[in-house]
Amino acid sequence: MADKTTANHIMPYSFNLITQPAEADSLIKTAERDQRTLVARKQSLEVRTENSAEDIVETSAEIAAINAELTNTNALIAVLPNGEKKEAEITKKMELELRLRKLNQSGNKQNAVSVLEREYDIALMDAQLQKITSFIAEVTAHKATL
Repeated sequence: MADKTTANHIMPYSFNLITQPAEADSLIKTAERDQRTLVARKQSLEVRTENSAEDIVETSAEIAAINAELTNTNALIAVLPNGEKKEAEITKKMELELRLRKLNQSGNKQNAVSVLEREYDIALMDAQLQKITSFIAEVTAHKATL
């Protein structure tokens, strides 16, 4: 059996089956439609990925700020005498801990996985777009020989 790969390890298409320019035009039209659809999907995914990445950065910064505030509040509680001020700081500490729990439960880690999965999908789409572009070029070149 003959090897059907090229230097790029891409299986060649059976362009010899296309004998009319209209057939080539139909293939090009279909490939261009697929290309437009894929570009639109990719752009949408890129926007969602960018937004998620920004959310992760913002959430991480907020968590760091709360942790710093908790450290300061704990230090203050340790040195304050019993009384109204100490009770206010203890209440503040409980509120900070609650906010921190909520932020940690918000799925920040899941969002990171989601961003990486989207980046992977974008890379796959880039590869598909390259193949579509090559296909259109090859069909166009074959059409010129008809």
